[in-house]
Amino acid sequence: MKIENHKCFSLEKKGEGSPGDNIKARFNRIDSVMKYFKSIRPEDLNRYVKELKGKLDTELSNFKYDMEAFDWGVLREGLELIPNYPELEESVYHYMCKILKLPENYKHEQGKITLSFYDRIKAGETISYYLVSSFIDIYGKKEGIEIYKQIVPHLIEERRAREKQEEPEDPKTVTILDSNNRAIESWCEIGLVDFSFCIFDDYKLIYRFDRCLTPEALKEFNDPDIAYLATCYIGDAPEFNEGRTIHMRRTQTLHHAKFCDEFYWNNYVYPDVEQPDLEFTEKMGKDA
Repeated sequence: MKIENHKCFSLEKKGEGSPGDNIKARFNRIDSVMKYFKSIRPEDLNRYVKELKGKLDTELSNFKYDMEAFDWGVLREGLELIPNYPELEESVYHYMCKILKLPENYKHEQGKITLSFYDRIKAGETISYYLVSSFIDIYGKKEGIEIYKQIVPHLIEERRAREKQEEPEDPKTVTILDSNNRAIESWCEIGLVDFSFCIFDDYKLIYRFDRCLTPEALKEFNDPDIAYLATCYIGDAPEFNEGRTIHMRRTQTLHHAKFCDEFYWNNYVYPDVEQPDLEFTEKMGKDA
């Protein structure tokens, strides 16, 4: 058993990134939510678009960004619905440029520039929050949440298609160590979290997250239920682990509790293994 602690959380860290990639990613998510919502409630799509646009416009106030700064052919590539709603498209664009704090003279030909990691996360997660809260404001909390939960499996399926990896010949040989090392490197680079973890063996580990940029980006809304649904719920949906060798489970997140317990295991080695109790997870590494 190996336990480590890492203090990486930071609101100040910056790094090279492509603003167009951030904007495109949000267009893709919004387009997907709209597409699957249309399959459920086609008669209400225009109402939903109006609600979402209104939320973004309230945050924008009079802010506008140069519409010629980006290649719109690239931004619209693969989109099915958003281009049919140019006013929403513009609001999303201006909102992303505002939260990313883009310099006034940026042009897409410049490619990557130095951006705040926190601003990138905030831009994406706040739009996710508005996507969910728009359902709540139209249908009420109970029905709005149910509609969003019907959409999430489709979002998971899309993500899985993008991340499709070659199946191992023997799933029991797949360890968690390489992915753990990559995650630590990434989290520390961007200042995502303060965390501890315990490696039980090559096939089982648990993280405790004490601070994280995701709930930090949404705390101003003072709405942990919707913040959780908009961000972390996708990893807790029943469909998330389907077809995976390495499974993930949480019993709580920082949206509602003082720490998040994120448990990973090879389900072929440990079928439906029991998660370490919260007392163990809360205390691990604190005596180090």
